[in-house]
Amino acid sequence: MADKSDREKDHLSFKVSVQQRPEFDHPLTGYAFDQQNTLVATADIRDGTLDLAVPKGARHTIRVLIAPHLPAWDREPPTPDALLRHGAYEPVLRIGNEMIRHIDIPGAILDRWPFCFCWVRGRVLRSADNRPVCNARVHICEVDRLPWLIARLPDPDIVRLRDDLLEVYRKPPIPDPPPFRVPPVRMPPGPGPFPPPLPRGALRFGAAAGMGAGTRLAGASSADIAALNPQPLPPRWDDATLPALDMMLQSRSAVVLRRALVDNWQRLVPWLCLWQHRWWWFTCDEVSVVTTDPQGRFEATILYACGGDRPDVYVWVEYDFGNGFETVHKPSLACHTHWNHACGTEIVVRVTDPRVPGCGEEPDLPGRQVVVLSIGRDIAVREIQTAGARGLTTAGEPFGQTLEPRVDFSRSALIAAGIPYYRWSVRRLSGPDGVSGTAPAGSVPIGGWSPLIRDVYRHYRVGTGFPSDAMGPMPTAGPDAAPVPNLFRIRPVLPPAGTEWVVLDESIDLATAYFDTASLAGAPVGPSTDDLAAGLYEMKLELFDTAGALVNWTAAGIDLRITDQVAPFGSGAITTSAASGDNRILAGSDTMGFRMVVRVDNSRCSADILPVGGGVTPDPVCGFHSYALGTDVATLSFVARHPNRFATYSFAVTRGADPGLLVVTGGTAGEAGAAPFSQTGGFTYSSGGTVTVSALLGPCPNAALAERLHVWALATNGYGRLSAYDAADNAAFALAQPCARPPGTP
Repeated sequence: MADKSDREKDHLSFKVSVQQRPEFDHPLTGYAFDQQNTLVATADIRDGTLDLAVPKGARHTIRVLIAPHLPAWDREPPTPDALLRHGAYEPVLRIGNEMIRHIDIPGAILDRWPFCFCWVRGRVLRSADNRPVCNARVHICEVDRLPWLIARLPDPDIVRLRDDLLEVYRKPPIPDPPPFRVPPVRMPPGPGPFPPPLPRGALRFGAAAGMGAGTRLAGASSADIAALNPQPLPPRWDDATLPALDMMLQSRSAVVLRRALVDNWQRLVPWLCLWQHRWWWFTCDEVSVVTTDPQGRFEATILYACGGDRPDVYVWVEYDFGNGFETVHKPSLACHTHWNHACGTEIVVRVTDPRVPGCGEEPDLPGRQVVVLSIGRDIAVREIQTAGARGLTTAGEPFGQTLEPRVDFSRSALIAAGIPYYRWSVRRLSGPDGVSGTAPAGSVPIGGWSPLIRDVYRHYRVGTGFPSDAMGPMPTAGPDAAPVPNLFRIRPVLPPAGTEWVVLDESIDLATAYFDTASLAGAPVGPSTDDLAAGLYEMKLELFDTAGALVNWTAAGIDLRITDQVAPFGSGAITTSAASGDNRILAGSDTMGFRMVVRVDNSRCSADILPVGGGVTPDPVCGFHSYALGTDVATLSFVARHPNRFATYSFAVTRGADPGLLVVTGGTAGEAGAAPFSQTGGFTYSSGGTVTVSALLGPCPNAALAERLHVWALATNGYGRLSAYDAADNAAFALAQPCARPPGTP
């Protein structure tokens, strides 16, 4: 007699054929879902037959999907969307009122089966110091494939997506631009890619662009716009593709639009960050949850249809601080999905939450070594020039604000050898120009050494708390007294309590000293622009023994080294080599300490757009700049100043609401201008007689125009460019034919 549970089931039976690909012989499974997309039955296909026992009364609304058999789905039931995303086949089960009896799987589906495996691996690191994060919980998700998603969008959303695409394609956003000749962009790794920095003198404007009447002085070419746009523009479509695609995108048919977008989905990917607030339909399915090992590593395997694209992978991270797991890294899907992920390549996740500890104790250096790493996160010692533009970075940047030298010591060996202390000191070597041996009145005198005495701390873990321990300057009396003033402790191997030192704030826990250049005598105060304390400064690092005596590094067998790589150091292996003579304080042939010379400049930039001149003088009645002929000259001029030329500038003119650039130029403040502008004074630039009214008006008889000047300081503190020292100015003017005079006006 039939079992009661069996009597409450309807049995659906289908003959399943793979005759379109007779050679296909992989095991297949059928999955049945109800109207709520709940899995209600599953069965393997045996001898070409699929038998499914579904709930009574559900046979008329049931969905059946067929896919290669996967043991993992026996343990974790799949959803219809997950099956379809992996290439499952969903047949039409009813024709009219009749249930079909035979399912013929299309050859195009069979060609994508069986499934392939994508190895997803990566590391979780602390962004502050690149230490691995162990015992973090990593959620690996597969994002809806863009073609699949587009194919399922409602028609109104298809039209909206097309409109968004055309809007940003035809009128790319141009936020405040970076300098034309910029130092290397120092950014944490993200979804990228970002463009390389522009080489010095790479852009030319004006005459090279053609300056005939009615033409743009420097058209908004892709190169110009890229130079003005801190976010890289996605690649334009090639000339062969654009006409046909553009025609399809003009269509009013959602079917045509959908086909065009699906066929060109990879071209949409670079724009997703611009639209992430609109991509409310983006979803992802969690395919694995793994825990990082002591090296912060994780790995998982994702299935995908062999004949299709590789998975689109998104990763987010949780960490347990003692009260359950909390999310510590979950960026936006649109900007942080690894589209068409190259299986096996490492995904590096950098966690910025300061509460997340690094794995274990950071390693001690072998032997007796001192490795001077960097200033801040971004400037390695080897990036500071020792000849030519001495004291600048290799990108031509001076230093400003607070400089934080980072140093690694062979802590256990040095302390065991009776060398527990260090000290940083500075002295001024030149005036503000970096050459003269005279300091302005009221500023830092040249020649005398001064120790850096700002407090240095290190955090350590005790349970779920993080106390701090002072490294110096150590007192000269009491239980922790140092033998002489202004000495700092090399951080001990172990903290005073707990089990490990931690980095909660890289500015606190990694700096060995603080050189506050913006607080020097003569540094700018308030609106002042010029730094009287600017110039070359020598920084030196010395070691002291327990008696407070200066240590001879050579006699003590101490190896002075710097990194072979530039900063930021990233997650790869970092190697070191012996420091050159330029970085050694020598007594004969003996090394007595480390030295480096830095160029300091906290000067502020200034920007000033001057009144338009030439043959278009302002009308005293209507206020317009009136003109008689299109060949009349409109002289544009501006001041872009930095007293020591450590700034770049850009100047642009636009007409009305047109985003195109009519006039654009840029360069280094105080150096020769780029055509059509020439340097007429120290920091003043003028277009002279090169800009005509017709070039500015274009097709318009009258027009309102806007001028934008931005001057960017190049100075860095080792964490980034000091944008607070920038300056900008905006102005507007209107060109018009002379106004009709009111009666009685002379």
